[in-house]
Formats: sequence, C-alpha cells, structure tokens
Amino acid sequence: MELFHAVPWSGMGREESFKPEVLRQLRKLGGLSRRAVADAVGVTQRTVAYWESGQRKPEARQLHALVSFFKVDVHYLTSRPRGSTTLRDLRREAGFSSADHAAQAVSGRKVMRGISFDGTKLLRLERDLPVRGTACSTPEHAGRLAKALALVYKLPEHVVVDAWRRTRPDEPAPVLPRPGPRPERPSLMETWNGLNDRQRIYLEACFLQDTEEQQAERERHAHTGQRRPAAEWRKMTLALYAPPEITGYSRLQERLRDHGVHDPGTGPSIAALNRRGLITVHHDTVTIPGAGLIKRTRVEMTKRGRAVARAGLGVSRSQSAPAPMMSVWLWRTLVRVAYASQHGGDYDLVGRARLHLTVKTGPGQEAPSRGYLEHRLPDGATWGRHAWYPSASGWRHIADYLSQYRELYPTVPTDGLEDLIPPQYRTPTVSGGS
Repeated sequence: MELFHAVPWSGMGREESFKPEVLRQLRKLGGLSRRAVADAVGVTQRTVAYWESGQRKPEARQLHALVSFFKVDVHYLTSRPRGSTTLRDLRREAGFSSADHAAQAVSGRKVMRGISFDGTKLLRLERDLPVRGTACSTPEHAGRLAKALALVYKLPEHVVVDAWRRTRPDEPAPVLPRPGPRPERPSLMETWNGLNDRQRIYLEACFLQDTEEQQAERERHAHTGQRRPAAEWRKMTLALYAPPEITGYSRLQERLRDHGVHDPGTGPSIAALNRRGLITVHHDTVTIPGAGLIKRTRVEMTKRGRAVARAGLGVSRSQSAPAPMMSVWLWRTLVRVAYASQHGGDYDLVGRARLHLTVKTGPGQEAPSRGYLEHRLPDGATWGRHAWYPSASGWRHIADYLSQYRELYPTVPTDGLEDLIPPQYRTPTVSGGS
C-alpha cells in the first residue's frame, strides 16, 4: 500500500511521483512555517501550499533546493526506488533544469580539455542515443565525461558511472581517468619491514577499515552537504568488552578473524603500532542495550600509518578501491549473493551491506544504495519466502569489473563467477557512442 499520496512526475520513460505529505511532515517536524520554506527555496508561500496539497510539483532546481534545505535525499520526496537513478535524474537532482546550462558547466572542467560537448549531446547521452564526436567515442573519453559530470553534480564518481550504465546498458562502462602512482619514500618501507607478520596483519586491517570509513564519509557528505570533522569518523571500534553474543564482533575484529587472528582488543600488536606512531588508541565507555555501560577500545590511523600501509601493501592513493569499484567487504557480499542466486537466493543479508547494496532501503539514510541487490521471490515462483538476488545493475557491475576485482582483492574467491552472469548483462566488447 502506498503510504503517501503521490503526484505523477514524468521521468525518463517512467512515471515518478512527488510526495506532498512528506514535504508537509518535514516542515511540521522542523517547526517551520511555509514562509520559511518558501524563502529557503526561492518561491512564494502559495507555491509551497500548492506543493503540500498535491496541486503542483517542484521543478528540478526547486526539488534540489528542498533536498538541500531539509538535508534528505531525493528518494525521500519522490517514489523513485534507490539504485534506479539515471543520468537525467542526476542532472535534475543537481538543480539543472536546462541541459545547456549543465553542459556548459561540464565543458569548463579541466578534464574535458579537447572534448567538445554541448546541451544537445547531453540530452542524447541521457536518452541512450548515439553521441557524435569524441565525448563518448571510447570508454576512456566517456570516463573523462563521467568524471566531469561528477564534479559538476557534486557526486561521487561511482554514482555517475552507475547511472551511466543504467542509462546506456549496451555500451562498455566508462573508464575513469586515474592519477599516476606516487613514489613512496624509502623510510616508509623500512618501517613496514620492521613490523612482524602479526603487526602487519593489524595494520592492514586498520588501513582497509579506514579506507572504507573514508569512502562512506565522502558519500554521506555528497548527499547531505554536511562535513564532519575527521576526528569523529576516523575513530574505529576495535573491541567492546562484553559477550560477543550481545555485542557481536566489530568490523576490525571480523577482518582480523579472516586472517585467523582472534583478538579481544588487548593484544600487544595494537600497543606496538601505537608506540610506533602508526595508530592512536582510544579507551572509553559506551552504553549497549542488554549489556549496560561497557568499556570500549577504538583505534585511529595516523597519517604516517596510512602511508606505511600503502607502501607495504603496494597500494597507491589511486588504487585503494578506485571508483566505481567497492570496498572488499561489499564486493565479498555481492559475490556471495551471486553464487547463492543459483540455489534459491541468499537469506542472510544483514548489517550495513543492506544499506549500501540493496535497491530498497529506508528513507533518510545517509549513504546511498547502489541498487546491486534486490529482495524478491525466486524466478518462476508466485508465492513463498523472498530472498536476495543481484539486480540488473549488480550483474552489470560484476561483468564490468570482475577481472579488476580479482587483481585488487585476490583473496575473495570468484572461480566460475563469469559463467553465472546472465548473457544480457555481460560486458559489450565495442563502444556504442561514436
């Protein structure tokens, strides 16, 4: 049953809806008058009243202003499912009603030097029509255009690439330009070589978790406009001193357990990394339902610690989960569900993976879903238990980047995965936008 009254909104080959009751609820929950909303968006009080009654709907720039003002994402105010955004949607959500204005801003970016682009080409790009010239002639040129769109729309690059693949599914994925690796200082390798095997495992786990947290914070900032101090989000929970059946294991403990290290958070390896200035250890208390006030250990990577980890692991700044690829734990989840799809689906998708990967998630979440997994009945079934399966976007992502993931995360088993990809989602071998 539809929870909110919906005003039809014509989109790219589909009907979307604006939810007037949601706007009214947001305004009242914030204790705001219609005048306050009108002044923030740049319209009249009467226009806000029309929106709330369902008589009219906001234009693209007005919707963008509403989203920014209330600090929610567009899925909260419209009926569009997460993970279904197209290139046209991204332009409208960025506040560009005119393709000409958006194309002009894109053309001015340094990455577009030598590539001719205008509003007509942008519209053809959004409509899955051939684009003349060099803008889409190769995956590399398309990648430069995708990067420029991300800069103009103020979005993570992977959001644009995902929308591109939904809009133009019969073309190869854009290849984003990447900066060259920076030479590492010899002293960094000397520090890495001075660590024992166990200390390296700890440093690698902290580095991967720090990279994951950084990416999540970038996405949160891109979609909320709010920037938090690094001191808030860089502190990563290592251990909660309570029975694991109550608190579970932290992400860091899970990473360590993958390497056969079962650490309650008091081991000498963490202390050694702290003494060397590679991490900082914090001790405090936190209230956990069912456990009360318990002690907690958190760790924070130092700038030098990140540099030593990159040097020792052979990871340049541009190689740590480059856009539009995912962190290792999200990739492992997607692979697991892909394998399970051959045996009735996956029923055990818990934690933050649901927020980051699934098509339908709750409104107002800070991080966007990529729409790679969907919750549905097995193929051919008309009733029964729903399970998780890769969506069309999920299968395309696997097909596009399987070989790169194998190189980036060799410990994630992917044997035979290419044979599971449905034929219609396999990566094209020729470009379709000349």
